[in-house]
Amino acid sequence: MADGSTPENSAYRRGTVLGLTVAEVFILLLFLVLIALLALVRDWEVERSAARDESEVLQAWRGVLEEFKEPEEIATLRLQKEAAERASERHRERAEALQEVIEKSKNAGMAEAVEEALAQAESARQAARQAKHELHMLRTKGINPPCWYRTVPTEDGATREKAHYTFKIAVFDEHMVVLREATPPGGAADDSDDSFAIEAGRLKLDALPYGQPLSNRAFREHFAAVRDAGQSAQVRTYPCIFFVRVWDRTSPSAKNRWQRANDETIESLFGTYRVKDDPWPGEGTSIARM
Repeated sequence: MADGSTPENSAYRRGTVLGLTVAEVFILLLFLVLIALLALVRDWEVERSAARDESEVLQAWRGVLEEFKEPEEIATLRLQKEAAERASERHRERAEALQEVIEKSKNAGMAEAVEEALAQAESARQAARQAKHELHMLRTKGINPPCWYRTVPTEDGATREKAHYTFKIAVFDEHMVVLREATPPGGAADDSDDSFAIEAGRLKLDALPYGQPLSNRAFREHFAAVRDAGQSAQVRTYPCIFFVRVWDRTSPSAKNRWQRANDETIESLFGTYRVKDDPWPGEGTSIARM
């Protein structure tokens, strides 16, 4: 040819991209995919390990949980099922994100794909740290730890946390009524230097509408902040729930009303103990505030 190049050289130049041959580009992309797959495998191992540890912890706590429920019949909002669903959802989201990284590595620049792969690896590390923290809290506090509690001994010589009740709630045919339980003495000595009385002041419990007829919606509007404070670790250094005692004061023909109010409204905010034998303390009074 006139410029001294050969047909082979021209073909070679046409087969390069940014100074790399097609084979070299393919090798680099393959290496990137392998890195991404390695991150996914590591995530799977973390999930399997966490699930295995969680199963062992639940078995170890099963006896304690059963003792805690009897005779008080504490409702726990089925957290075991929800925890499994959350773990499954986290795994699905990581898998989808990793698939996106692989797809981008095929069609975009390598720098962007590598950056996203590193971001996915950091996200996996954060998820592992969170899972480790949740497992630690499960081992030390159990499921649905109470925000206000006292420590009591168990038959095997250990101790457990028994909930202090924060409110009394009665469900009637057309409304519900809330009374204040007495603030327990002392405080959670193993978690805070503040007394329960100081915590009650921060939660503004005295300002809530006691002794008044409340609809399900009004109940949620007034008392959801108490639930939120516990769940967001503003009361204890870990998420917790407040426990309440509940009376069914509905007529025999209004038991569907009782089920909706208790299962869908009260248990969405608090751990509950249904009182069967003790009379409702607000009976026969216009406003009973304790």
